[in-house]
Amino acid sequence: MNRSAARLIATAAALLPLTLTACGDDPDQRSESNYCTQVGNHLTELNSPTIAAPGDIDRVVDAWRAVAQSAPLAIEPEWDVMMNNLETAVTVDPADPESMQRVADTARRSEQAANRVISYTQQRCGALIGSVTPTATTLPPAPADTAPVTTTT
Repeated sequence: MNRSAARLIATAAALLPLTLTACGDDPDQRSESNYCTQVGNHLTELNSPTIAAPGDIDRVVDAWRAVAQSAPLAIEPEWDVMMNNLETAVTVDPADPESMQRVADTARRSEQAANRVISYTQQRCGALIGSVTPTATTLPPAPADTAPVTTTT
């Protein structure tokens, strides 16, 4: 794998950005306590994974999968979106513009889910996933009470 591909995958993983398998019938697996434990156990892979060799990608994806599979039902759909984002990122071909665009589009579509996961994890576990607190990237509409300015000469 070339260096730019590894950097792109690491960046996608760090931005929060694998279809989840069934979680089983164990309610403790989806408990908030287990989720927070899994986040703590894998915080480095969630925030700043080291990817120097192809095997490192599998390690990072496995860490993300462990956290996703422990996500409480309240944020399970958002983790599904995040894992889809990560799965897309690990398939990127930096030499293929369509592949790069697919990754960018998937990342943009996952922004709301990522913000929800970040907020939930910070509130419930006291852990920050990602390097910044989530913020909206869309601007609110302009106030309706703004009257046009006219000048006379």
